[in-house]
Amino acid sequence: MDGLRSGGGPLMRGWAKYGLARIDAGLLRMASREHRLIGIALLRIVIGLATVMYCLADYGNRRFLWGPDSYNSIHTAKAALTHGAFSLYLFSHSTVWFEIVFHATILVSAAFMVCGGRVLTVAQAVLMWSLHNRNQDVLEGGDNLAQILVIFMVFTVSNAYFAPGAKARRAGLRARSAPSVGTVVHNLGAYLIVFQTAVLYFAAGYWKITGKMWQDGVAMYYISRITGFQMSSTYAHAMGNAYVGTAVSYFTIFAELALPFAILSARAWVRKANTLALEGMHLGIMACMGLVCFGLLMIGADCTCLRDEDYRSLKKRAVGVTSRLAQRLRPDGAVGAGPATVSAFAVLAPREGAVDA
Repeated sequence: MDGLRSGGGPLMRGWAKYGLARIDAGLLRMASREHRLIGIALLRIVIGLATVMYCLADYGNRRFLWGPDSYNSIHTAKAALTHGAFSLYLFSHSTVWFEIVFHATILVSAAFMVCGGRVLTVAQAVLMWSLHNRNQDVLEGGDNLAQILVIFMVFTVSNAYFAPGAKARRAGLRARSAPSVGTVVHNLGAYLIVFQTAVLYFAAGYWKITGKMWQDGVAMYYISRITGFQMSSTYAHAMGNAYVGTAVSYFTIFAELALPFAILSARAWVRKANTLALEGMHLGIMACMGLVCFGLLMIGADCTCLRDEDYRSLKKRAVGVTSRLAQRLRPDGAVGAGPATVSAFAVLAPREGAVDA
């Protein structure tokens, strides 16, 4: 026993020293540079776009769905609210008040999509929550996730990319020479967004794998037969094939359960493959089931699961593919300055100290 104690002491001290070193490195990393700026910016664009589309899709019926004289009366809507929930639409029975709040939702969402920033994020959160809580009958799903993520976004730098002044804003972030509280707050908000998304997918995959229809591989067949979501007869016909329907059912479970592990993986191709698979799945939901806003919101959440360096490597690959295509399409013997390789991802060009997590 004495021998074990004498041998275990240095071993335990070594492990403790290693653990403390890892914690110090992680804290320094959290405080020295903002991470996942590109994914947060894409999430901002998607939430703003989805809210604008949600409003404009039923613009002509806005008073029937959300107005003071809606079929879902203000009294009924108030009774449906959970503790602590609110809606600006329920503050007054005035039609003028409704029109002001509704059109403010559209304008703020558009400004949030384009510009971002913490002030607009707070305004977006208040107005989006208000719209969702006014009439929960017409929500597509994904709204609960968006309501949570937009709160976390208040603490992040959401306009470091794809926004006016984004280049100067990134230069200011890189110019910081010492760790700052603002950097820690941003990273905490960003990682909470990723954590919430990972938990959602893992829970969804877990509940699927415990269901008999998903275990038997026939869930997609029955989903494709739901009357309200039959946007394409081709989709229903494809899911009617035993092999296709079973493969899609099992693939869905696998992709959802794998996301938390893919996020933590050190292999970039695992993260990219899993994220692109989930985004493809939601594009299929949008096209085949008509759940456009739901699909957009989920794709926005998926975007935060990739690191900034992942987006930069995707940009490099996209530029390489564009260059090769331009060379192949150029007429034989043509003389020019070279193929045009201008990419929509040009803002993602590698920067000094660009390694991210």
